[in-house]
Amino acid sequence: MDEGYGRFGSYSRVEMERFFHLDDEDRRLVAMRRRDYNRLGFAVQMVTVRHLGMFLPDPLDVPLELVEYLAEQLGIDDPSCVKSYLDRRMTRFEHADEVQQEYGLIAFADVEAELAAWIVDQAWMTGDGPKAIFSGAVAWLRARQALLPGITTLEKLVTEGRRVADQRLWSQLAGQVPASTWGTLLALLDAPVDGKRRVSELERLRKGVFRASSKGLVAAVNRLADLMAVVGAVDVSAVPPRRLIGLATYGLSSKAPQLRRLEPREHRVAVLVATVKVLSARATDDVLELFDLLMVTDLMSKAERESRDEKLRRYPRVYLATRASSPPR
Repeated sequence: MDEGYGRFGSYSRVEMERFFHLDDEDRRLVAMRRRDYNRLGFAVQMVTVRHLGMFLPDPLDVPLELVEYLAEQLGIDDPSCVKSYLDRRMTRFEHADEVQQEYGLIAFADVEAELAAWIVDQAWMTGDGPKAIFSGAVAWLRARQALLPGITTLEKLVTEGRRVADQRLWSQLAGQVPASTWGTLLALLDAPVDGKRRVSELERLRKGVFRASSKGLVAAVNRLADLMAVVGAVDVSAVPPRRLIGLATYGLSSKAPQLRRLEPREHRVAVLVATVKVLSARATDDVLELFDLLMVTDLMSKAERESRDEKLRRYPRVYLATRASSPPR
């Protein structure tokens, strides 16, 4: 999900000085080690966790120029001596523990449950994709001074959190629909024969183009009535608007055969509920706009007729002369 996760990049000299400079406190901690390779290895682990948010399985899996820059700051003439840092296996772990204590870093295991709950909440509220939630989880951990886990561990948390949030969304929407209405909803995806074409009921309800006429208004009202009859009483106020719109967008842009293949069935019903609710809102707007347009048109026509009749009654000769001199339309 993040190619740079747990990895060093390529750094210029200016970036080296910005990210990996050792201050007086750093030097004090490093100076407590015996032998150059231990001092250099300790410094490598210290800047690693500060920059990446984690200790590496192989603490020396860092750019050579980083080791050389740290050696330069510590006055160590031979940076290659750091290879001896791994001779004693426990040294790296002891140093990592010391750095963790010194910086007040929190073990991932201590915040894992809280992070998992945060991921579910984010997925529930936003419907963001795995990459966005993964990045958010990294920021969440860094803000709390918690050590980052391996990338696989964090990916699994994100995947599971999104699955739980999706299941909650489907259950929330489908659970609002009476069992007797499920069949009506799913029937929207059927394709009855319509002349020589096979058009699903959902496809018919999607169409919202009407003429600005009394017949067009009647058609728009009938469409709204059909939509309201399906899920008009369903309350979706507990569902985050972004999640509802996300499901509806999928339902509005997908063909009926594609929607019929959605599994589990609860997912299919949830998409249809969201789609019909959003369509109902749009259908209401269509009716109001048509009604407003027809009313304005009729009222203006009536006002023009009344004005013309009044002028003709009061000033017949002037009005007729003005009309006669006006260019034809």
